[in-house]
Amino acid sequence: MERLKSTFIPDEDPDGSERRTVASQPIIIYKPKKSKKIAGLTFVLTAANMPLSKYASTISALNAEDHVVVGFFINVFNPPRLGNHRVKAERMTQIFQELKGEFRVTQYDVVGHSVGGKIALLAVALYDEDNLIRSVVALDPVDQSPVEFTNEVSLTKTALSSSSSSSNRNGGAPPQNPSNNGGDSSTSSTSNGGRSPNKNLSLESSLADITLTFTDTGYFISKKHNAREIQKNNPSVKLVMHRNSYHMVYCDDDGLLSWKSLMGRGKSADRNQTIREETLTLIKERAMRSSSSSSSTLNVSGKKATASGKKASGMMQSTVGKARRKVSNGVKELKGMGDEAQKKGRQVAAMSRVMG
Repeated sequence: MERLKSTFIPDEDPDGSERRTVASQPIIIYKPKKSKKIAGLTFVLTAANMPLSKYASTISALNAEDHVVVGFFINVFNPPRLGNHRVKAERMTQIFQELKGEFRVTQYDVVGHSVGGKIALLAVALYDEDNLIRSVVALDPVDQSPVEFTNEVSLTKTALSSSSSSSNRNGGAPPQNPSNNGGDSSTSSTSNGGRSPNKNLSLESSLADITLTFTDTGYFISKKHNAREIQKNNPSVKLVMHRNSYHMVYCDDDGLLSWKSLMGRGKSADRNQTIREETLTLIKERAMRSSSSSSSTLNVSGKKATASGKKASGMMQSTVGKARRKVSNGVKELKGMGDEAQKKGRQVAAMSRVMG
C-alpha cells in the first residue's frame, strides 16, 4: 500500500522545500541549500498526475546550478476539464509574476515532461508576449486532448489573439456552445476553447531556447502528435532523439503501479541510464546558460555590462599584449644581432691592421 501511495500521491517534501499556493495553484518551492546567490528560477512540470518526487534528480541538478525550482504537479483531472492545459500554462506565467521579485530574477526556464512539456510549449506560444521564458526543455511532449501544435495549417496572429481573449473572458475556460446546453462542447468546432480544426499554434516567433526530446514508445502517444511532429511544424526548435527507451524514462522510479506499465520499458537498463544522464546534462547546460545570461544584466550604475562583452574585451587586451611583447622581443633580438655584427666587424678590422 505504501508503494501504491508513493506512485500517485506526492511524498513528503525534501528538506528545504516549501509548499505554497500562488495564483490559485499549489506549488512546491525547492531552494538551493548552499548558495546565497540565486542564479535562476526553473519550473518543473510533471507528467499527468505523476508526483514531483519522481523528478528528484532533475530538481537536485537544477539546485546544484543555484536555481530555485518551482514544482508544478499536473493534475489533468482538476477542473476545468476543457481548456485544462491552457489554464495551467497561463497560471505558470502568473506564478512567475508573483515570485520574480522575491528571488530577484527577470526571466525563467521550464522543464516539462509529457503533458507538462506540452503545457510549457503552450506558455511560450500563448502567454509569453514579453519574452520572459528563457528556455524550455520539453521531455517527450504529448500534443493530445486537444491537439494544439500538430495539425496542418499554422494559426494566424489574428486567430491567436481571438483565441486568447476569448479564453481570458471566460476565466481561462473555453466558451460553451449555446446549442449544446452547457454540455461537453468538444463536439463543436466553434466551442473548442477558441480553436478551430486543422490549425496550429506556432513556436517560431519565440525568443526562448526550446529543446524537445523524443522517445519511440508510449501506449497512449499517437505518432501524429509526438515531439517529432511538433518539431516538423517548428523547424527552429531543437530535437534530441532518445530512441530505444520509453516515455517514463525521465522519472527516477515508478512505484508499484505506474504509467510505466503502459509506456514500455526500453531496450535495456543501460540505455535508459544513459538517457537519464544525457537528459540531466542537457537540463544543467540550459541552467548554466541562463545563469550566464542573468549575470549580463544591469550593473550598479545602470549601464549594460554583458559577460560576453567583458570576455571579448579581455581576450582583445590579451592578444594586443602578446603582440606587443613579441614586437618588443623582436626589436631586442635585432638590436642584439646588430651589436654582435658590429663587434665582429671591429674584430675583423683589427686583425687586418695587425696582419697588414
